[in-house]
Amino acid sequence: MNTTAKKKRGRPSKKEMLQIHGKEETPKRQPSSLDEILGEALSIYTANSSDEYRGQLAEMNMTDLQSHAYKIGLVPTQDRKVLTDRLVKEFVKWNSRYGSNVATGNIKSVDDLDAQARKILREGA
Repeated sequence: MNTTAKKKRGRPSKKEMLQIHGKEETPKRQPSSLDEILGEALSIYTANSSDEYRGQLAEMNMTDLQSHAYKIGLVPTQDRKVLTDRLVKEFVKWNSRYGSNVATGNIKSVDDLDAQARKILREGA
């Protein structure tokens, strides 16, 4: 006598079915910044002020300046002064549109804030 159960014929279970799609299976990583969530780079500049940005541009050689201009979306020119002026103009436009309106570096801690600001901050806690 055969006591083993016979396998049912018919539709296989989902665990038994394998589907090959040709894609590489990689675990999905959760985005860790707003730039990754939106899929675009919001902060294309590393400077906070136009003077700081001019200092960064002064340290770049001509090839780096042209590459930076290309990344921003400008057509690079051979004249360094014209290219620097265009880059600074674009930085000022970008900073007025997307930059923060809050002055940076003025407040060191919560104790430096006035009473009204501390009250507002405590409301969220």
